[in-house]
Order: sequence, then C-alpha cells, then structure tokens
Amino acid sequence: MRLDSDDFVAVATIGRPSGLNGGCCLFPIGETILSSQPPISLRIGNESSVEEIVLREIKGGPGAYRCFFDGCCDRDGAEKLKNLFLFIEKERLPKLKDEEFYFRDLLGLSVEFESGEKLGVVKDVFNYPTSDAVDVEIDNGKKITVPFKKEIIKKVSLEENRMIVDRAAIEELIF
Repeated sequence: MRLDSDDFVAVATIGRPSGLNGGCCLFPIGETILSSQPPISLRIGNESSVEEIVLREIKGGPGAYRCFFDGCCDRDGAEKLKNLFLFIEKERLPKLKDEEFYFRDLLGLSVEFESGEKLGVVKDVFNYPTSDAVDVEIDNGKKITVPFKKEIIKKVSLEENRMIVDRAAIEELIF
C-alpha cells in the first residue's frame, strides 16, 4: 500500500532494537503518540510502502522511549522496523489548542518580518530535544534554521499562509 500524505501524519520514527524481546527505540514527532493509549492501530513504513501494525506498549521517558508491537517478538523482527515511520490518520489527530500547530501545517508558509518584508519559505520542521525549529529557505537560496520560540516567531497564521519573525532575533542567521 502507498501512503497518501494528505490523509496520514508521521507521529514517530522507529530506532534500533532494544533488548531481545522485540522492543524498539521510539523517537516521537510531537506529542501525539505519547498521548495515545495503547494498543493503537497505526501504519508503519515510508512514503512509498506502508502496512498496518498495532503498537502494544510504550515504556521509558524522554530520550529513552521503547515500544513494542504485536507480531514483533525478537531482536531480528525489531531490526526490520529500524528507521521506519509510524503514521496515524489525520482525522484521528487530537484537536490543538490556540498557538499549537502540527509540523506538516507549517511547511510552505511564507516567512516574513514584522515590516512585511519576505525572508523566505518554511522547508522543514524539526523536533530537537531542547526546542522545535524550522528550516527556512531564504530568497538567496541559503537555508537557515530558526528556533521555534515565542521570542523569535511572533505569529503563525495558517489562514494567511505566513509566519512572522523578529528580525533582530535572527539577524545573525541571515548573513
């Protein structure tokens, strides 16, 4: 089965095997997978090939999550899942609070200064341990990584398809 990216959202990446009983390291993308109650029916794979899988259990804490799946009971099985993504149907995503966004919704936003001058376009979004960040391709072709913090990103408007950033906060990244 091929994944239609408009209907599904990546919620985690599977890492290396953990232990001998089919456990895998889990790298959440956002909070969705962690706020879900296992068992959860998901899709696993990449954008060209996916299959259904049931996430049975999540253990551990930040930086050390481990997960277990139905049908994966040994290290060899877990090795086959390494570097694959877990996807959930878009309609199963929890509703967000004001000022919260799904990463996929930020892609393609125009990035502008408060003056209205265009800086570039959001090309990628990252979930780093200390902060989320957006990769912005600026008009000269260069890419810069901008921390997703209120002091820097002043406003996100999905309706207007734009993100407003504080010029002084990112001035050194531009040049």
